[in-house]
Amino acid sequence: GNLPLTFHVSRFTPPLPVYPSPMFPTRPATLADVPAIHDLMLAVEQADGIPGWAGALADRQNEFGKDTWMNPAEDTRLIFGPDGQLLGTAAVYMNPEQGDAPAPAHAFLEWAAHPAARGQGLEEELLDWCEQRARQRLTALPGERPLGLRDHCSDHITERVAFYERHGYRPIRYYYRMRRDLSQPIPDIALPEGLTLRTYTPEWEEPLRLAFNDTFADHWGFEPATAEDWRVFFTEHSGFRPDLTFLVMDGEQMAGYSRNLVNVEQNEREGLRQGLIGQLGVRRAHRKRGLASALLCFSMRAFAAEGLDYATLSVDTENLTGALAIYERVGFLPVRRYVAFEKPVK
Repeated sequence: GNLPLTFHVSRFTPPLPVYPSPMFPTRPATLADVPAIHDLMLAVEQADGIPGWAGALADRQNEFGKDTWMNPAEDTRLIFGPDGQLLGTAAVYMNPEQGDAPAPAHAFLEWAAHPAARGQGLEEELLDWCEQRARQRLTALPGERPLGLRDHCSDHITERVAFYERHGYRPIRYYYRMRRDLSQPIPDIALPEGLTLRTYTPEWEEPLRLAFNDTFADHWGFEPATAEDWRVFFTEHSGFRPDLTFLVMDGEQMAGYSRNLVNVEQNEREGLRQGLIGQLGVRRAHRKRGLASALLCFSMRAFAAEGLDYATLSVDTENLTGALAIYERVGFLPVRRYVAFEKPVK
């Protein structure tokens, strides 16, 4: 069911004219289109009550054309109205470094219809384009292997959930967005003997990437980050805070980490002062020793010292390391649930 929310967003969007079928002109996206795409995403964020979904314009501009999973000329599509207004955007992403067959392969879909132009066939146009392009990319892979399409949404958007189910998608995983009030007491959890804490500095970029790939290797659906992807999406992210990112060291080896962010633009839109624990990981040899709890508490205290009111994070509800229980023990509560969908490619 839906989870209780602590914010309110207006769902009113002025209607656009009814557009006849077939839809109006389409073309691939270019860097010059990114501001209009961001505006469309903001309209969706407000209409559907999913704060932060649009991300930051600076990040979308920085990532465009650098994303190794997507070629804008082939893997994006924009749909416009007769007045030139952007009505819909679609993109298909796929890891370019797929394993050998018979390892499964998946393509990830991202599409959005302007809220005021919904219900006129636009959603079907966008999803159909995504599926066709995804099938082209997947079926070009060598060897016989299971192929699938994946997408996700907040489960409170019941219309979108029903839309996916009507088009052959099934829920395969659930995720919580969790929040912790920093005005409540934060436990003082010490590191195990022999381990030390340090903040991130640039020379730790590659060791942190390797630690990230190592700690998440056994997680469902994980795709390793290349050095280029790590730079573009992690260290160049506008919200990344090196001074609030913590590494737990066992001598010269990284035992665990908490990569933290403060998304200023999102905070302003949401009206909350919050820090984000973007990735938290502990290497296998150091698990079950309290490192994750200690890192959470170090991060929360740093957020509070920064003048922030909340800490947030996301978690797979079926995480095999027991992350959900760890987060709950230090005071995190769910504020949103997301569902991941999959559709097999025949």
